[in-house]
Amino acid sequence: MPGRHIRSMDELERTREQWHDVYEASAMKSPVLTYEYVKLWYECFSSSEDIRVFKVMEGDKAIGFLPLVVRTRGGLRALTNQTNDHCFYGEALVRRGYEEAFRKKLLDEILDESGWDVLHHIFGYSFSAVYPLLPESLLDHGKRRWKMNVQPTYTVLLDKTCDEYFQRDLSSSMRKSLKLSKNRLKKAGPHRFLHFERDEAVEKWQDFLRIEDSGWKGRNGTSILKTTPEYRRYYDGLIRILSMSRDLHLYFLELDQKYIAAAVGYTAGDVFQYLKIGYDEAYHALSPSNMLFMHLMEDIQEHHVEIRRIHFFPYDDTGYKKRFSNEEHQFAEIIIYNNTLRGQALWMADKLKERIKRHSRLAVSLKKAIHV
Repeated sequence: MPGRHIRSMDELERTREQWHDVYEASAMKSPVLTYEYVKLWYECFSSSEDIRVFKVMEGDKAIGFLPLVVRTRGGLRALTNQTNDHCFYGEALVRRGYEEAFRKKLLDEILDESGWDVLHHIFGYSFSAVYPLLPESLLDHGKRRWKMNVQPTYTVLLDKTCDEYFQRDLSSSMRKSLKLSKNRLKKAGPHRFLHFERDEAVEKWQDFLRIEDSGWKGRNGTSILKTTPEYRRYYDGLIRILSMSRDLHLYFLELDQKYIAAAVGYTAGDVFQYLKIGYDEAYHALSPSNMLFMHLMEDIQEHHVEIRRIHFFPYDDTGYKKRFSNEEHQFAEIIIYNNTLRGQALWMADKLKERIKRHSRLAVSLKKAIHV
């Protein structure tokens, strides 16, 4: 039955109890699937009239929610999930045991909604309870145009001790580099690793922001302190939510009573989400971020045995994440073109771009072959 999607903050507020009920019955207890987080994201990055939350029902019982937002650019109406340059979360909240029913009913709900031209859903991860959000078998059913792009994300599976991980899963060059950095750190002076949780971590948040802003991120204007007020308000709210749910973790490397590296992350079910890291570039030779990560992994294995993997999130410009990853996982990007004039025009334009790319690659390959 269509028409259950939520279109305003007032309507969202009226689902609070249902949302909490589904969350408590879900398979993956992620703080970014809580009602409080979804509300925070909308308050920071969306106007009330752009809200589209799809609520899926089984009889009179809510079995899941997918928060989306409608963006209009050049007349094109795009339905997207709660993502941006700082938010790589694309999961749906689903009651445990209802994953398959949720998928089919969700697609029906979305297709019954007429106020969009293209759906763009991204960052559903292959280690999650509902992956992919809309499988190919469902998308292929019926006359609709769609595509799915699958790209890597980076994870460390905690299926062995840290010593075994070091010896088996890291390259010889990485092992050598870590050993040298560890020796340099010992010679540099008295140092220690510190771990803060909950309210103590909130109190140390400003120290993390200072460290993250001290290097290239600060110079390039990409650190949290250099972002827009909306992003700073988002991070302040996120840290508060993570603290209240007891999922917040903040790690520091201290040298001569000075913090030289920091990492912030949170637990989501059996996954540790490695959110942000920063270090003082004056100590670059000590590889402080690498040293801090190795300690973080040891600490998780010793004190949080329920955690099965560490997730670095996608995109790896420097190769840092790939060097530490020891398993293969992906995220899916799903695009559905609606049967509207603009939706079909976008589909034709995207197909043309793909053909041009294929022909360009073919031309490069032929050119290389000719010169062999």
